[in-house]
Order: sequence, then C-alpha cells, then structure tokens
Amino acid sequence: MPDFALRGLKVAYSETGRGAPVLAIHGSAATGRLWAPLAEGLGPHRRTIAPDLFGYGASAPWEDARDCATDLDIVIELARAQRAPVHLVGHSYGGALALRAAVELGAHAASLALVEPAAFHILRLQRDPAWREIARVATRHVQLVEDGDLEACADVFMGYWIGAAAWAASSPTLRAKVVAAMPKVADEWRGIFVESHSLARYARLDLPALLVRGTRTTAAAARVVDHLAGALRDCTLAEIRDAGHMSPLTHGPAVAGAIAAHLGQVARPAIRVAEAA
Repeated sequence: MPDFALRGLKVAYSETGRGAPVLAIHGSAATGRLWAPLAEGLGPHRRTIAPDLFGYGASAPWEDARDCATDLDIVIELARAQRAPVHLVGHSYGGALALRAAVELGAHAASLALVEPAAFHILRLQRDPAWREIARVATRHVQLVEDGDLEACADVFMGYWIGAAAWAASSPTLRAKVVAAMPKVADEWRGIFVESHSLARYARLDLPALLVRGTRTTAAAARVVDHLAGALRDCTLAEIRDAGHMSPLTHGPAVAGAIAAHLGQVARPAIRVAEAA
C-alpha cells in the first residue's frame, strides 16, 4: 500500500486504474477499503485513490495527528498532487470532507459524489428540527468518550446508524475496531459543532454533483441531502432502495453503479431523482 508523509505523519492510500483521478473518502470508523467496489466498477477507466484517514487503517494514529494536521489536509494534499482536476467522492464524514474540499479546491475539483454526507452543521444553521436528533447522538457520544466508557459509546454510535440488533450481531473483531475508534469519532463530531460553511457557500460551487441516500436512512442524514439538493446548482439525486446510512458497505454495487453513472455523464441543469436497485 503506497503512502506519503504529511507534516511528518504517514498517510496510506490505495490507487487503482488509469485515467481521470477519483478521490474517494471513507467515513467514520472505516478505511479506504470501503471503496473497493467502486474501484472495481470503475476499472481501468478512472484512477481511484482511496486514503485511510488519520486514526484508521495504515495511516498515522489520530493521537499523533490531532495537533498538527487534519483529515481535510489529507484530501487537499492528495487532490493537489494530481495533474488533472479530481472527482471527489465521500461517504458520511468523508462526504462532509469532500464537500469542504470542493470549496477549498475551486476549479481543481471536477465533480462531487456524496453519499449521505455528515454535514450536519447545515441542519443547525438552517434551524432544521432534525438537528436535535443528531445533536443528541453527538453530545452523548462525546460525553461517553470523556467518561472513558468506549463500549457504551460504540453502542450509541452504531445503534443509531445500523440499529442495536445489527450491532449486537457484529463480529468481535469489528466491534473491537469500532470501540477503539470512538475517541477519533468524538473529535469528528466536535468538528461538526463548529463548522460554519452555509448553504449559500455551497450554492456557489460550479460543478456537477451527485447526492446518494438510502431509502431507510435516518431523518437527520436524509434532511442534509434534502438541503444540499435544493442548494447545489447542478445536482442529481440517487436513492438506494432498502439501504440505510451504511449503503457503501451494505449495498456497495448499487452505490458504485450510481457513482460510475454520474462520472460518465455530463453536467445537468436540474435535480433528477433516480432509484437504484
């Protein structure tokens, strides 16, 4: 697995295929391997670059990075290292990073594909009632980390996103990895509390965008997509039938197909809703 140094910190990433660069960013408590179905689907026609964010996979621990670098730095550094404008792809926390990176990169961002981006600050700024739902989850998460109860924290986090029964049925290996990630995720929540980019700022983005959401996702995740769909100039909305928030994991081929179709199409002037099987 290739890597590079960012302010002396290791950043590991995968790179597959050829052609225009697609920078795919995973979400909380995951790794770049989340995007393997996308890389396989794009094949030789696109070059898929999928980093491990700090604290995950083979990249530097968050404890080493938190005082001198951020996950956004990883995205910006990898994007600017490409000779051509990059297509930004992100899920959940990674979607929020991709959205922020598009603002920072300007013309060096070719398009956006966001799978339920965790840009929950939009709900706060828009005074959306769904903000209360996600704020309760985030506040409880941070408090449990501060109390040192990482097991209970993982129960809250995963119970919200995939349901208590599915989380209880998870393998011991997965459970251990998620529990260990809870302090990093707490800092990701803290970033959402202070993010200030408004819908008006995102509305100025001049690039084609795809928004993907599951038909069984949470109210807060769905409302973020609604707000962005109404703000982004050139936007397509794809809905993944019977999928929740973790659709890149549970419905990987459908998500990859929607993103591949987006990358193969020209910009469109209006939102269209397409349901993926």
